[in-house]
Amino acid sequence: MEEVMISPVEHDPQGQVKQQQAAGVGILLQIMMLVLSFVLGHVLRRHRFHYLPEASGSLLIGLIVGILANISDTETSIRTWFNFHEEFFFLFLLPPIILYPLLQYLHFILQIRCCYAMYNGCHFP
Repeated sequence: MEEVMISPVEHDPQGQVKQQQAAGVGILLQIMMLVLSFVLGHVLRRHRFHYLPEASGSLLIGLIVGILANISDTETSIRTWFNFHEEFFFLFLLPPIILYPLLQYLHFILQIRCCYAMYNGCHFP
């Protein structure tokens, strides 16, 4: 009869437990960086500190975490906790960055159209 493994901690030849823990810590760090970016943006707006934009503050947070990841020399390095996939960036993150100015331009054109219609006395549906 084959032995049933109840817990992966008892027999783990590939180190799957350490990989899962590293993945969990990576997700936790990324969520913490996101929350810290939101808090930093709120604090910057609340205290009207206009010398450092929110995006620059978030970039500094990522820079600090990246420096810590490169300095770290632990058993499971922090570098393995963060995964960067080029396909995900180019397919999902870059298009909104590129198309956002176009959306603002179209919103501007729509407002100009409505103002012109109100000036002429006709209304668009």
